[in-house]
This record gives sequence, structure tokens and C-alpha cells, in this order.
Amino acid sequence: MDEKQILAKKEKQMKSFMWFFIALIGMTVYLSFIIAQDKRTEFYLGFVLVIPFGILSFYFRSKMMKYRALYYIKDSWGKVNTRKRNLNDIKKLYEFLKSENKEVFYIDNQTFEDFTMDKVFEKLDRTLSGPGEQVLYNMLRTPQFNEEELSRRKKFINLFQKDKNLRERVQMELYWLSRQNHNSITDFLWGILPKKSKKSILFNTMALLPVIILVLMPFYGLGIGIYIIFVFIINMFIHYKFKKEISMHIDSITYLSSVINTARRLGEIDNELLADYKTILKDNVKDIKAAKAAAVIGSVEGSDPMGAGAILDYINILFLTKERKFFSVLDEVSKYRDALRKLYIALGEIDSFISIASYREGLDYYTEPELDNEGKHIEVKDLVHPLIDEPVPNSINIKNKGIILTGSNMSGKSTFLRTIGVNALFAQTICTCLAKEYKSSCFKILSSISPSDNLLTGKSYYLGEAEAVLRIIKSCEEAIPSLCIIDEIFRGTNPIERISASAEILDFLISHNSLPIVATHDLELTEIVDKSYECYYFTENVGEEGLNFDYLIRKGVSPTRNAIKLLKYLGYPEEIIYKTYKRVDNLFVK
Repeated sequence: MDEKQILAKKEKQMKSFMWFFIALIGMTVYLSFIIAQDKRTEFYLGFVLVIPFGILSFYFRSKMMKYRALYYIKDSWGKVNTRKRNLNDIKKLYEFLKSENKEVFYIDNQTFEDFTMDKVFEKLDRTLSGPGEQVLYNMLRTPQFNEEELSRRKKFINLFQKDKNLRERVQMELYWLSRQNHNSITDFLWGILPKKSKKSILFNTMALLPVIILVLMPFYGLGIGIYIIFVFIINMFIHYKFKKEISMHIDSITYLSSVINTARRLGEIDNELLADYKTILKDNVKDIKAAKAAAVIGSVEGSDPMGAGAILDYINILFLTKERKFFSVLDEVSKYRDALRKLYIALGEIDSFISIASYREGLDYYTEPELDNEGKHIEVKDLVHPLIDEPVPNSINIKNKGIILTGSNMSGKSTFLRTIGVNALFAQTICTCLAKEYKSSCFKILSSISPSDNLLTGKSYYLGEAEAVLRIIKSCEEAIPSLCIIDEIFRGTNPIERISASAEILDFLISHNSLPIVATHDLELTEIVDKSYECYYFTENVGEEGLNFDYLIRKGVSPTRNAIKLLKYLGYPEEIIYKTYKRVDNLFVK
């Protein structure tokens, strides 16, 4: 019996014990009530047994949840997580940080879409918490040029790959932290905080009533307890009345409580390699505790991840716990916002590094990139794309010259462009490239692969292309070299202007601190810029059985003209095929 089977068996046992004691509670309550009806009120003392039975049921429930969590953590290691994601929520942290840090280079939306990075993110994301998925997404949007930061990331990714016990201990805490159903914590920590309200007086008054009733019960009998039901109904009305107004913020404070307590527990882990994070977590929690903010926030809802669930919700409604603490905590959150942000990002980084380590475990092969700031070069061996299940590896050595790719549609040009782009981004973000070897300069990465018509703004295809290329041109005048990946410059206009403008743009890019990699159907372009660019191509064969692609890159210019053969294979009329061949022959004769 393997480790996962043992955990599944233990979970089942704990579940049986939990339901056994829940059944005992029900039986005890029923028998005590029936016997007490015969005026023998001393049998009400049977209700006392509910307390130990309840404690035991919660104990076995907590054990059951622990084994369930461990099973999930072990079973999901190295595997793709196919859960449904709300990318609009996940993007929030990136959007806030981008607006605060104008000087930082971020991957723009065009490039992110060109590389289908939302899909890449989903395959890479094995995080367990809200901070984790948001920090991982932000990481992919923020390539690094600092060698120390990249070395730090490698250190932690390798640590979590190798130290299984440490990793699973950390993952247990992140598992309980989990995620919000709808992310609001990011708005709460980085957005505008709500203002205080006099409604807090109403909440405090209504929360005091059940306490008064409980105090009076020994003097006026158990019958007075019926009024607690009326108070509960009123407070439930208040709870749902104000839910829309402040529920998002209440959920944020509740989740913030979990963030603080998770940070506190992780800060207690004794591991030398985690010393940097231990300092961040402990110091910031200490700062918050100094003002008793942690206690206030933590009291909004029990931080025990294996708590009573629905029962706690009813207790919170009866005493309007969340509503009351919401207003009392705003000042503390505002005062210690910087510390809370640091905690949030630190937890997210830890979760992200574990996610990357898990991603590595599921790969056939990968390498940690060797990056430098010398010239403009990319040297890769057996490079593949992360979204292709059975990819064809390709190798290439690009140094100080640009690349022009030729070949017919579907031969592999666009996929190769994306493969280079995604791995260049991986190199400067997650320190993991899908190649046997990867050496390159640090780049600002920009692309123009899939601009399109925009019917809503009336923007033409050509105008969209022109704007996409212009933003690349404008970025090529800075100290850091740009990796410019372009598929078919100006395909939306006529050949004469397209080739002329493309040649000038390629000359401009190569002379302005960039490394352009460009795919084109215009073979004339390869002759115009041959001094500054090397040519590579993809090819295919069209036979009686159809198209045959090998997706291997070759040096030189594509020698094949299979477009007409493809038309013939698809069943175009012989008249069209014959006259097309004749027209092509006449053009070349001229």
C-alpha cells in the first residue's frame, strides 16, 4: 500500500469516527429531552455529554481534513491543475503593481496575447492560494534583468523540488489559506478603503442583546431563551440587508485574517534556506501585532481551517461578528497596509516557487537558462513549446544578426516564433526553459503576431499592424536590447509598399539595439536585408496523401512552392491549377 492509499484509508477511518460521535450527540439530545418530559429535570444534565461528544467529532473531522489535504498535495504534485480560473480576478495584483511602478518593464497585452500566455499560465499554475496565483501571473508579466533576483528564484524553486518534507509542510498551510471565491482582498489592500459609518452603533447594540438574554436565563428560566431566536431573525435580516454593501470588504477582512495567521505559522518554520522569508513574515506580523491589529482582524472569523463551517456562520450572524469587526478593523488595516501587502506578496512568492517546482516535475526535460548582458544572442538546443503535447524540438544559434523565417502556412513558422518568445519570457521569469540548453542575453520582449481588424473602433487590419509594429520600434532605443518577434509585417497592404516598408523597418530594428525574428512570405525581403539577417525556413511536402510537415527549422530560404499543389490536393478545378502555373511561369520569365 503506497503513501496515498494509506492517507485515503486514514481519511475514511476519521470520517467514520466523526459521524459516530455526531450520531451520539443526536441520540443523547433526544433521550435527555424525552426523559426530562417526565418532570425529572435532572436528566437535562445529559446534555452535558454533548460537549465531549462534540469536541471528539470536531477532533476527528480535523484529522479527516488533514489526511484529505495531504492526499491532495501528494496526488497533485507534478500534474496540471485543470480547475476553472477567473483571470480577471487573478490579474488584479498585476494591474495595481503596474500602475504603481511606471518605471518597470511589463509584458504588454499584445505580446501576452500573441504568446497565448493565458493558456501557458493555466498549465504552469499549480498554486494553492489566492496570493500564489496572483503573484505567479504578475511574475509572468514582469521579466527580470537583475541577476541576483533570478538567482534567488532559482534557489527557492530548487529547494522546494528537493526538500519534500519542507515543501509539504508549507503546502499544508497554503492549502488551508486557499482562495476567495471572488477576489476582493487585492482591492482591499491596494485600492481605496471604504469610509467609517454610524451603522456600527446598530451592529454593536444588536450583538449585545443575545448576551443579555443568556445572562438573564439563570434568573428567569430557560423559556426566555426563545427571544434569542427573534434576535437571530432580526440579525439575519440586518446581515443580509447590509451584505451587498459591505460583504466584499468583510470577505476581504476575513481572508486577511487567514493571510496573517498563515504568515505567522510559516514564519515559525525553522529552515536555514527560508531565513529570508522567515524574516519578512515574522517582522511584518510582529509589526501588526504591536497594534493588536492581528487580534482584531483574526477575531472576524476563526482562523482554524478545519473549523465548524456552517455552525460558525450562524454564530457570526447571531452576534453580527463580521459586521462589527469590519468597522473596527479599518483603521488598523490603513495603518499597517504596507506590512500586510508585504505578507501577501511573500506568501504568493512562496506558493509560486512551489508551483514552478511542480511544473518542472511534469516536464520531459528542461534547463535553467544562462543569461548575460553581452550583445544580442540566443543559443538554444532542442527548444519546444509548453502547450504542444508532442512537440518537435528545434535548435538555433542567433548572435547579433536578425532572423528571417520563410515557408508556407502551417509549416511551423508562427509556432516557432511563439516557442522562442515564451521560452525567452520563461528564462527571465520562472528560470525554467523547455530546452536541453538555453543561453541568451536579457531582453525586453515584444511581438506582433496576431493583430486583427477591430469592428468596434473601425480600425483596419493594416492600421492594427502598423500600431503594433510602431510600439516595437519605439522600444528599441533604450539600453536593454529588445527581442522583437514579428509575423508577416504589413500583410494587410499591397506587396510593393509592404516589402519596401518592411525592409526599412528591419534595417531600423537591427541598428537600434534589437534582435528581430521575423516570419514572412515575401522572399524578396531575404535578398534586400541579407547582410544584417540570417535566413531560416520551414518546409513541407504535398503528395497524393496530402500535406506532410516535419516542423524542423533549416538554414536558408524556403525552396518549395507548394501553394498550388495544395489547391490541387483540395480539389480545385484543373483549369485554375493550369492557368495559375502558367501565370507564375510568365512572372518569373519577366
